[in-house]
Amino acid sequence: MVLRPETSKFLRELEQFSDRTLNFRDEVGLLIDAANQNEKMEAFNNAIFLAKFITKSMGVMRRVGVDGEGYDKLSAEFQSNIHKVSALLKDIIEVAPQEARRSMAPFFLSLTQESLEHLMLLLSDLAIVKNWVLDGKHLPGEHATS
Repeated sequence: MVLRPETSKFLRELEQFSDRTLNFRDEVGLLIDAANQNEKMEAFNNAIFLAKFITKSMGVMRRVGVDGEGYDKLSAEFQSNIHKVSALLKDIIEVAPQEARRSMAPFFLSLTQESLEHLMLLLSDLAIVKNWVLDGKHLPGEHATS
């Protein structure tokens, strides 16, 4: 799938902003374009919020360890949010072009160990998108309001 020029430009700027290469650059772009073109930006914004929460939670869970105080509660919240973000991404992917649907859904959302690893890498990319938004910058297709 060919990304909109505006989205490709955004992805280049996002990588410069984060000072790292995205794990799944094209897939992030595809999600943005599909969300923009199909009135799914609310789902996308919810997904990037959850992505940031999930990636931060994973870091805390690693630090405190399985036996640490609060781990069980954080783990339950983590699992719940993985299901929520998966549903949001599935909603966006369902309106993407057919070739993207065929490749992205099993790659990220099939609930295998491998797809969960891919999903976590995608979520780390989406967390960077959330950082971009938190920095007051706009996503492709969004315009500053007066």
